[in-house]
Amino acid sequence: RNLSAALDERLGDDLEWAAAMAGQNADGTLKWFDEDPDGDHASPWLQVWSNGQLIFRTAVAERNLIPDAENLARQPDRSIVEVHTPYSTARVLTASTSIYGRPVVLQVARSETQMRGELGELMLLLLLGLPVGVAASGVGGYFVARRALSPVDRMTRQAQTITAARLSDRLPVENASDELGRLATVFNGMLGRLESSFGQMRRFAADVSHALRTPLTAMRTVGEVTLRGPADGEAYKAALASMLEE
Repeated sequence: RNLSAALDERLGDDLEWAAAMAGQNADGTLKWFDEDPDGDHASPWLQVWSNGQLIFRTAVAERNLIPDAENLARQPDRSIVEVHTPYSTARVLTASTSIYGRPVVLQVARSETQMRGELGELMLLLLLGLPVGVAASGVGGYFVARRALSPVDRMTRQAQTITAARLSDRLPVENASDELGRLATVFNGMLGRLESSFGQMRRFAADVSHALRTPLTAMRTVGEVTLRGPADGEAYKAALASMLEE
């Protein structure tokens, strides 16, 4: 679209050039300046019509005739029309104006060959560059993904080493502000709570063990003393009552 719009804009510039470069001969006829009638860089393609008759044509127009130019000159509505020629497709812009008080029809044209050549080069670039771009994107994406997920691997390896005996260990937090950092912070908080709970359980077990040691020792002592010598029924009852009390 940009190339097409640029081509149409150049046609408008050619039309302005044609109106600006007009001159008048001594006999009142119109004339136009043609930069290089015999070279490759002549003035733009231009034909000038007056009363249905062709009164001027640049060297470029002479060498590159457009079959439908005369028919288009009968409808100078400033529209751009595509015309197929034996060599290429041309865009023709026809407009009526007045030069030195004389009504004329200016007709400019440009070939689409250059635009189509640029489009062809673009298509070739896309066809050749697309596979390379996809491959480069895949390789680059792989390395970027590995680099982005490397903290996950380190967190996984660290998590596998954490046991009930190593609850003081924590997952590595490389960036506390990103998603993985926040996830590691949450896991570390959970490990802290587990460590606290396990500590409470160990303290409870130690307290229970200490609390049970004294009565159990007393029960064992009473039993051993009672069994060490001869005793009657009352002695056994007293020993049993003491053990039940403990």
